[in-house]
Amino acid sequence: MRIYLNEPVSINLIEKLNKIFTLTKDIFNCEIIISRNQVVDKNIIDNNKFLKIIAVHGTGYNMIDLDYAKEKGIIVFRTPFLNVNAVSELNVMLMLNLARKYDEVKKTRILGDINYLGEELRGKTVGIIGLGHIGIRTKEILYNGFGCNIIGYNRTKKDIPNVINVSLEELYKKSDYIILALALTDETKEMINKDAFLLMEKKPYIINSARGALINNFDLKYALKNNLIKGFGCDTYYPEPVMLDDEILNYNTIILPHIGANTKEALDEMGERLYNNLINILDGIKIDDEL
Repeated sequence: MRIYLNEPVSINLIEKLNKIFTLTKDIFNCEIIISRNQVVDKNIIDNNKFLKIIAVHGTGYNMIDLDYAKEKGIIVFRTPFLNVNAVSELNVMLMLNLARKYDEVKKTRILGDINYLGEELRGKTVGIIGLGHIGIRTKEILYNGFGCNIIGYNRTKKDIPNVINVSLEELYKKSDYIILALALTDETKEMINKDAFLLMEKKPYIINSARGALINNFDLKYALKNNLIKGFGCDTYYPEPVMLDDEILNYNTIILPHIGANTKEALDEMGERLYNNLINILDGIKIDDEL
């Protein structure tokens, strides 16, 4: 069987796949597509008469036309929650880099340069929007490791230790940092917009490792330009990748190229789960990760 693979995965997964499959970069001439960020839409599905399985290497699957794939009898599965710690640590990395002005500091050679005065995470109020696996793990690191005060908002209220549930409006008003850790849906698309920025009384830093389209980019640039927020750090930008002439880079921002899950540990675990799922499906065994 032929597997389309055109994105980075673990070496261990590639070695295993090569033993029993043929890897190809022809997305219209394969039985299986492995997707990390690869869009698999109606056009691709209609123009690949061989396609039987779409394997999502990760948790999010908004880039897959799931309903149409199911209509065509294509099996779609994911490898959820194995990148939780990797992305949660990246959230904290972005916070620290913004708080300590890393991008600016690295340019100076003056020892102890007071022009680059940072701030500590200790005691700061962090608002987490989306209290799923990544939101909760990020909370644990910040609460236990840095002594942050954690407030949170989730569409369905959750009782989580050391998290005070608040409304979105209260979260916007009280947070020193706001972390987006929720899925992209029709309801959440561009939820962070000018109206939201105008409620942010403490001029927080915004961290987004979820999906770029959660934020209205025009309004984000307005907020940065007019000091409605102190800075912005993300691993997911819309559209990706960010262009080098994008105005967003003129402000206090850190824009990463969607590398949140790129740790050896996370890629190895996701690769192992993906491979085992594929083998089970081909052997006629039902898997828990099927969508």
